[in-house]
This record gives sequence, C-alpha cells and structure tokens, in this order.
Amino acid sequence: MKTSPWVPAFCCTILAVLAMHATAAEWNLVRFESREYVTLDNIAQFYGFPKPPPVDLTGHFTAAANAAPALAPTVASLNVAAKPATIQVAPVAPVSIAASEKSSDEPAPISSKEPPPATPLSKTITLDSGKSQLEVTVGLREASINGVKHWLAFPVAFHDGQVLVSRLDLSKIIEPNLRPELIPGMTPVTTVVLDPGHGGHDNGAVSKYGYEKNFALDVALRARKLLEAEGYKVVMTRATDVFIPLEQRPAVANHIPNSIFVSIHFNSSSTNLDARGFEIFSIAPRGAPSTNDVMPRERDLREEPGNAVDLPSGALAGSVFHALLGQVPMVDRGVKHARFAVLRLCTQPAILVECGFVSNNAESTLISSAAWREHVANAIVDGVGGYKELAETKARPKVIADYRRAATSDGNGLQTGKP
Repeated sequence: MKTSPWVPAFCCTILAVLAMHATAAEWNLVRFESREYVTLDNIAQFYGFPKPPPVDLTGHFTAAANAAPALAPTVASLNVAAKPATIQVAPVAPVSIAASEKSSDEPAPISSKEPPPATPLSKTITLDSGKSQLEVTVGLREASINGVKHWLAFPVAFHDGQVLVSRLDLSKIIEPNLRPELIPGMTPVTTVVLDPGHGGHDNGAVSKYGYEKNFALDVALRARKLLEAEGYKVVMTRATDVFIPLEQRPAVANHIPNSIFVSIHFNSSSTNLDARGFEIFSIAPRGAPSTNDVMPRERDLREEPGNAVDLPSGALAGSVFHALLGQVPMVDRGVKHARFAVLRLCTQPAILVECGFVSNNAESTLISSAAWREHVANAIVDGVGGYKELAETKARPKVIADYRRAATSDGNGLQTGKP
C-alpha cells in the first residue's frame, strides 16, 4: 500500500477529538474500494488493546471482496499527536433500493431476517484491554463493544492481510462508545420528553394481550413517575390514548432546552414468530445506510436536523441499552441506526427503544405483566441517569457487566429466563 500525504479537506469532529487526546499515535487511512478504512491493528494500538492475531482467510470471501472489483488502496497518514487535523467521511455514491424496503419514517413490523450480514463465511476477532472490549467479524456489519451489539454502517473488510474498519464506523460508533467522555456537544439534562408510540386510531402492533400503543403508554407513564421522583422535569408527547402526528412528536423536545427525547415502542414480526429481544435506534450518520437497509440510498447523503446531535444521541442509546440488557434478561438485537421521523427531525438527543416483541409468544406474556413493564421502565430511567452523568460530569455510564455484577451482589434483578 502506497503512503500519500493527502488528507481530505472536510471536517470530522470525532477524528479531530482523537487527534487532540492521543499522545503518540498515527491513524493510517486506507482507501479501499472507494471508501476509507482504518486497520484493526491501528485501532488496537490506539486504544491500548493487545495486537490482533494474524487473520488467515484462505478459502473465505467477504462482502467487500465480492461487491466490486478491488481498487488499488492508498493510505493517508494522520499524525494525531500533532495539531488536530480536520477530516470527514467521503460521500457514498447514491445507490437505489427496492421499493419493498422498510420505510424510514417510523418503525414497521420487521421481516424474518436481521440486517443483512452479506457474507457466507467470516472470521471474528476479539480485543480485550481489561477495561474495554471490541469484537468485529470480517464481512459483517455487526460489532460488539463492551458486551453489547452495535450495527455498523459498512461490513468489516479484509485486504492484503489486514482487517479494515470503515472510517465512518470508527468515528461515529467505535470511538464514542469506547471513550464517551470525549463526545463533544453534550448539554446538561433537565427535561426528559417521553414519547409513547402510536395512539388513538393507530394501535401499533397487536398481541393476544392487547395493543402496542397501550403497552408503550404504560411504560412511559411508569418512567415518568420514576423520573419525576429523581428531580427531572418530564413532558409527555401523549399521556392518554390519542393520536399525535409523527412530526409533532420531536417538535416537543426541539422547543425545550437541555432536553432529551425517548420514544417507546414494541416490536412485531408477521413472518418470524421466533423474533425476540430488545433493540434501540438513534439517528443514522450522514452517508451511512440505515441498519435495515442493504446499501446506502441517495437520501442518506442528506444532512438531517437530527445529525447535529448524532453523537450525543448515540451515547444516550448506548447508556439506555446497557441498562436494559444489564437488568432485564432479553436477547440483544443491537444498537441500530435509522432515519425515522422522530429521530431525524429531533434536534435534541433522541432515541427509539423497541421493548420486545408482542408477536413472540413468550415475550408477549412478559410484556403483558405490569411488574415486567415496571422493570423495563426502571432500566430506561437508569440509562437516562447514566447519560445525564456523562453529559454533565464526563463520567462514563455503566455498561452491561456493571449492572450484572450489581445484580449478582445484591440478589436483585428480574428472573425471567430466556424468552
């Protein structure tokens, strides 16, 4: 690979932050198949992980290797010990997507498949520094960061003996989750806007125990009571069974300084009754496809209002998701990204929580339990508290292992078994 002095002229906040806080490291930006990457070796060195083991993919092939003819890679060296450089992810060429793909305006019942892995054979590499953990799989769009699944924008690639992670994923997902205390632009949290999904004539998903709109409202009302007891001001987009148009929901938070927006939903699948677990969404970064999309679309290149706070939104999603999975034993479906209206139109940190599947027999039984919904509400509130501490004191939120250790030591925690 040829070294070049070229550094893109655009600005990327997070890699500038990396530059300011590194002491003696260098990012080598590898341009491969029209996209920029950083090697896993480079990532391990920067964050203090042990050097990754050699990867032999003889007989294996990855999505990147089959997507298009390989281009000659070039490398841009960025000395992060020197004056911060300003760089940004290069735009992704527009790619059309089938009309049958899920709409980005609001959550819809999922299909039987997960976000496409796009590879038949892969290799997983786990890095553990003792303080942080990172696991990536060549050819896949998913990674594990500190014990929780995160969906990447692009598959992890492999070229010339090197495992490659896209620069966008490094700056928008890996860095802010490994070092959330360095995220810029976070403001104090005084108000929580709770948004129970659906309402009125819009029932949402349906189970034999009732409607999604009612379960979501119940969890939100329970969370409101807990938050108010802790001194937060709480605003509800709806507190009764009424219909609120999508664009009006984030507008509530947009008019309240120092607020965060938490939309509460339940999932459903009409084609896979085994689908189960928690998942959580924040706004997809500009240039990245939504998690449930196979490839980027032209609209993904647009700067949405929510992109102004995509890093704080991601931090809020991470804190709440670790609290949920750490306290409620459910399947980890991952931290995901989308352009739902409530996320892309919100200029305050915003997340959408999917609190389990009403279409799954075991989970629908859990969801019908008031005690279980109270437990979920408690976990959401704990995650909000973790984000508030991060925003105001730079204290890292608890991760899933912290919650589980606490539950083991005090004997508390909801024991539901595997749904």
